[in-house]
Amino acid sequence: MGVVETYLDLDILINGGMDALILILTSRLLHLPVRPVRILAGVLLGEIPVILACYSIPHWTTLSKWVIPLLMVGAAFPTRRLITYFKALVGFWLLSAGLGGFVYALWGWAQFDQGIGGELFSLALYNLWILPLAALIWWFLQRLWQRWQERNSVLKQMIYDLEIDFGGEEHEVIHVKALLDTGNHLRDPLTGYPVILLEEEVAATSLSDDVRSFLTIPWNDCADPWPLLWKVNPSLVQRLVFIPFQTIDRQSWLLGVRPQRVTCFDKKGPQQIQATVALVKQVLSSEDEYQALLHPEHVQKGGD
Repeated sequence: MGVVETYLDLDILINGGMDALILILTSRLLHLPVRPVRILAGVLLGEIPVILACYSIPHWTTLSKWVIPLLMVGAAFPTRRLITYFKALVGFWLLSAGLGGFVYALWGWAQFDQGIGGELFSLALYNLWILPLAALIWWFLQRLWQRWQERNSVLKQMIYDLEIDFGGEEHEVIHVKALLDTGNHLRDPLTGYPVILLEEEVAATSLSDDVRSFLTIPWNDCADPWPLLWKVNPSLVQRLVFIPFQTIDRQSWLLGVRPQRVTCFDKKGPQQIQATVALVKQVLSSEDEYQALLHPEHVQKGGD
């Protein structure tokens, strides 16, 4: 068997082209923005195993093949949400296994350079079962991933971007994802505005100091919290409201904050909506897909 010659520039070109294609396909399937600079950063990271392999560093090459994909996905699709990163990573691995394996087999079947690694690409009968098993595993995994994406696609049609300004000059405007909740029928008892449910932890940084101070008081232990509000800080009456709702065994209250401005972004563009924001302590989405629940009237006619 003759000596196999490899050309580093050709290996880098082929590997980089495949990595770029797989990263772009991943972004399209996940509906993530394609940022050329980020894709290029991921491609450059993907060249590290190629360079290590050409210089015959087996231990580092093996390790890099496991670590580098993690870095590639992180560089190409920067996100603070772990679930989005995990989806992109699974998609990248599935596309790499499917598309990369197909190209590898096609290359050997066409017998470029007399096969792969100087030997003809062939399969013996005793290990032929590897192909259908690998194909079955890949098909099963990609079906799971596809159903995962279909669920997300349906969910995204019901999720809207909200911009909420509570009016504090020293505090920032918050941007959240809100799920359309057809079971939300809450209204501000004084103004009649539809209510948006928002996670208290998300809203805390943008609330004024006096409102945050009131949140530390165990007001929900009171059968009627209105007298407590008048006693603690009467000036908050114009900004805070207690929204009654019925539980299984008793009536309870939600603390509502009247924001200065709420903007809802949909396919038609941004629109101002009239709303009172009710704060809830529980996490609304375990996967952090949304942080608020939108009243159906806000979507139907802008909450006016």
